[in-house]
Amino acid sequence: MKKITRILAVAVGVSAALSFAGCQTETVPEGRVGIEFWYEADINTNPTFYELVRTYNDTQGAEDGVYVSPSMINGIGDERNTYEGSCDASVVMITNDEVFKGFAVDGLFVDMSDYLAESNFDTSDIPEAVLNSCRLTVGGSGEKSYAGAGQELLAMPFGTSTSVLFYNKSHFDAVGINVISVAGDELEEYNAANGTSFAPHGYAEYLTAPADGLTASANLAGQTVYKVFNNRIPTNWEEMRHLAKMLTKRYNSTSMSTYGYLGEYWFQYGWSVGGDCIGYDGEKYNFTLFDETPNYLATQAVTVNGNEYAAGEIVSYEDKVNQEGIENMDGLHELPSQYDAVLEFVRLSNATNEEAEPGVPGYGVTPETLTSISAQFMSGTVAMILETYANNINTLNRTIRGQFDMAPLTQYREYVGGSIYQSGSGFAGEHLKVIGATYDGEVYTGELLYENDTPVVGARDVMTRVFQLVIPKNSDPAKYDAAWKFISWAAGEEGQAIMLKTGRWEPNQDTLAYEGLAQQGTDINYWAAADASRHGDIGDWSYFESGEWVNDWASDFNSHLRTGSMTITEYLDGNGTAAQAACEATNIVILGRR
Repeated sequence: MKKITRILAVAVGVSAALSFAGCQTETVPEGRVGIEFWYEADINTNPTFYELVRTYNDTQGAEDGVYVSPSMINGIGDERNTYEGSCDASVVMITNDEVFKGFAVDGLFVDMSDYLAESNFDTSDIPEAVLNSCRLTVGGSGEKSYAGAGQELLAMPFGTSTSVLFYNKSHFDAVGINVISVAGDELEEYNAANGTSFAPHGYAEYLTAPADGLTASANLAGQTVYKVFNNRIPTNWEEMRHLAKMLTKRYNSTSMSTYGYLGEYWFQYGWSVGGDCIGYDGEKYNFTLFDETPNYLATQAVTVNGNEYAAGEIVSYEDKVNQEGIENMDGLHELPSQYDAVLEFVRLSNATNEEAEPGVPGYGVTPETLTSISAQFMSGTVAMILETYANNINTLNRTIRGQFDMAPLTQYREYVGGSIYQSGSGFAGEHLKVIGATYDGEVYTGELLYENDTPVVGARDVMTRVFQLVIPKNSDPAKYDAAWKFISWAAGEEGQAIMLKTGRWEPNQDTLAYEGLAQQGTDINYWAAADASRHGDIGDWSYFESGEWVNDWASDFNSHLRTGSMTITEYLDGNGTAAQAACEATNIVILGRR
């Protein structure tokens, strides 16, 4: 949630001086249609792009009668003249969700819906949110454009980069944390097969060892316990802040790191309870970053505002604000509000002498410097960071491989009897309940809370960047079909298997993401990145036709609210009106989203 940055300069435009520099005179074999593939890469990834093109030309391209010429054009920006010039070749280009809608609403991309429908390309293995990020139907003059589910396909997903939790294994070991790696849907079978008794927690403390061979150590309440971190189950909010607390030296002198946690994005907090920074009320978008109305989880089949929800789904903003008496409806479990979610996020970044709201201090688990996140992690200053896979995995593998691992980001999760107890004042006196210990006469089991046989958990929803392939309309219409043939192969299983070699992106397909990433090494939990990319959605800068819509309110959020020099109330007083105006000014309606 920051001003638009060029995280990856992608092939979405060129300056006048570079306009159509990629148009080449490479000899096209007789009987084949020549097209160009424009992309940006670095010295490490460029060979993979060449392998992609070479493999296509030698195999499927020969069958398709298509020949692709690759053109790496570094320094590509987002100028319109890329699409408004002319080129004899048909061009396939890489773009990303950050800039896609800004050009799509101007009608600059070829609609590939018919090509998809007439081909045998199977999109069932591509996450719905990822595919929907490529869909947009442009409205006529004075009309709204519609993005998302059911709209025209103006791009194809080419890969994703999701947010994950990177953690320092040595720092975990130093404070006595035992690490296991068992997915939640496999835990019951694992326990039965191995005689263990692990509970479905991302982080938990046990009075009695749930498995043989675990190390015991003192927790922050002074009890001897068995600390277990499961790097395939998300922590809940309480577990995450207490894990960060244990890895922060001011709370725990045995911590190797000065601070426990550092991360920039709020999405996994708000999205998990069904909130967002925008909310469509049926007529317009509202700025809902600090919306105080509760959210609701359906625990059985239920109809809200005329729309049906299955058990486990979260009611949309539009339906919850338009359903009279929703707080009294059967089959709904109340979840925290978006305000509650972002308050938790802000407290993670605030120091203990700073207040997110009057009387609500920060947790003091994050360094004062909120930038250079990966650098602070590599230096050992911070034990855990929230960062994107693509921007960090190669660097971390080159510099500190063997010292770090990955895990899912936090998720809203409720347990029978809650997660915490208080034995002193403030956050210093707050502790996690220990599984097997007794509280108020009841033994804490750590069981997940169920209501109407539905687990009370929020959405598994994290921020993902989507890289896409497009056909500019200004390229040769006679070659659109050839361009589609290359795109469908590059975005398919064979092309994606090659792109795995970049080491930067998660594939667009579920099966390949899990199986392909796992082949990159058993010493790292690549499953976390694959799983996160299957539950990813685009960030707020990608919602509308221009990411600039966030600029009126994101600056104070990052520079003042997260740093503790401004409370939420002060933030809204200074930014709420501009943010609401920015929401209402958009000309895009997003469908099929939360």
